[in-house]
Amino acid sequence: MAGSRPSLLQALRFAAALGVSCLASAAAARAQAPSPPAPSYADFAGVETQAEGGSGPPPLALPGPAAPPAAPRVEMGLFDTIASSIFEDPDDPNPWRPLSLGTFFSEGWREPWAGGPAGQSGLTPRHGWLGSFEGVFYRLWLADAIYQNNLSKPFGGQGYRGDFGIFLPFSRRFEVFLNVPFVSANGTEDPRRGFRSDFGDMSIAGSFLLSESKGFTQLFTLGTIVPTGQTATGGKLMTVFPRYSFWSNPVGAWVVRGGTGVNVPLNKNDQRPDPVFTPGGPVFGESTSQTNLNFDLAIGRYFTPHDVAFGDLVFYANCNVIVPLEDRNRPTYVAVGPGTRFQITGNWYFLHYWEFPLTGDKPYDYQMSTAIVKAF
Repeated sequence: MAGSRPSLLQALRFAAALGVSCLASAAAARAQAPSPPAPSYADFAGVETQAEGGSGPPPLALPGPAAPPAAPRVEMGLFDTIASSIFEDPDDPNPWRPLSLGTFFSEGWREPWAGGPAGQSGLTPRHGWLGSFEGVFYRLWLADAIYQNNLSKPFGGQGYRGDFGIFLPFSRRFEVFLNVPFVSANGTEDPRRGFRSDFGDMSIAGSFLLSESKGFTQLFTLGTIVPTGQTATGGKLMTVFPRYSFWSNPVGAWVVRGGTGVNVPLNKNDQRPDPVFTPGGPVFGESTSQTNLNFDLAIGRYFTPHDVAFGDLVFYANCNVIVPLEDRNRPTYVAVGPGTRFQITGNWYFLHYWEFPLTGDKPYDYQMSTAIVKAF
């Protein structure tokens, strides 16, 4: 028995040493492994929070609908930006992202054009309406026919005009517009030619995108009317027309758009002394021998989605106001009218607008405009 005691004592000592070693190893392992962060309210609310200057992993969030990722900012060279803006595949458009007024000089100039979304809820496509200011960037061409009933000319009669216009975006921030009035016909004051047809005054303009979000867009446009027409049919006037325009989707399927600008004649001393006013629609500018201040406001509602018969159907009411700034004896011109637009097929659209003068020098009893638009 005396020989067995040292052996038992040695076994107990070995077991104790082994237990102490295991406990030390476990403590060291726990000290090396990072401990998980304590849960916070933000974790359970699904809100991403990070301490200022922190770089730790994002907090946990409960499953739920995630916000769509923002489109990447893609910049190109000058010519690549223009080529992509004009010739991009409409079935594979460039990604759109908002642009702010604060980044006007630093963003968007070398990014290809991207058509904005159809409003805040996807119900209001960014379309053009006859008679109203633009308010947004387009990529399209259109053929427009204008009829004017009972002209205020000595020989009376009717007025007719045909235009071809095209909008070409060069980038997210800049777009060019060209309008060619291939025919302008009306009654004149010449007793030998009571009615005549001529080529009209061409228009060219550049628009700058000030800002754009899902529900609001604003532009600044600087354009000129070139005196390529004839005086007898209201042409041969050179005019510059700077203006501001906007497009907005305040709620649901409703759109409010409009703007203001100035039409300034540059060669009025070359014209006959009587004031000349030939409205041609705010999109194309106005031929006038007096400086005018212009206002436009239109309100409309969309009724159908895109991929149905009469898709993107909208009805709207428009009001144009022209205030003479030089001749105080001339009254302010106010005209109102209804309009509509809908899809014919694919990216072809039909537009129609009536305008009725209410006050001021009434150049006609009413004006009717019809256009076919091809977006590309």
